[in-house]
Amino acid sequence: MAESGFSRARLEAFSDGVIAVVITIMVLDLKAPADDRLASLLELWPSFLCYAISFVYVAIYWINHHALLAPAKRVTPALMWSNNALLFFLSLFPFATAYMAATRISRFATMIYGVLQLLCAAAFGLLHGVIVRQYKDDPTWRKEAEGAIWKGRASRTLYALAVPAAYINPFISIAIFVIVAVVYTVPDLLARRTS
Repeated sequence: MAESGFSRARLEAFSDGVIAVVITIMVLDLKAPADDRLASLLELWPSFLCYAISFVYVAIYWINHHALLAPAKRVTPALMWSNNALLFFLSLFPFATAYMAATRISRFATMIYGVLQLLCAAAFGLLHGVIVRQYKDDPTWRKEAEGAIWKGRASRTLYALAVPAAYINPFISIAIFVIVAVVYTVPDLLARRTS
């Protein structure tokens, strides 16, 4: 496939800008209570919980996106479009977060949030696959990428389970989202601490 006129730095800068806007829009959906009573503030717990989960996820995608693009040999149309697919689904985080918060973490809204998590993970996997194919003649690099491929498949499976789990109890899905976030966050923090 022919290379485009885009550099990796330009692709990363555009992606960083989109992700920054996503976080900004999410925080704008946090509405202050009409009065200064603690009880009124505590009533907003669904909004803060949904925002916190979504913020952590967007941060995870931002960090992993940077690490994913670093070894890309070239920016191809397939790379740009798979990147745009990821950005499209990430741009829906503010809507899904606000919807889940506005419905006080209802079953249906949580199912929609789970579907979005699954779509984001699938798009990230697609982007990862495009980069892995650039190393088709490098079995050493491909072997190193297997851990990330396995982790991606496991998270997609958990997101797929979170969708019907929300129908039983939305907090089962919330627990799944938190577990996946911990799996993506804690090992990286521990690795940095020991290095």
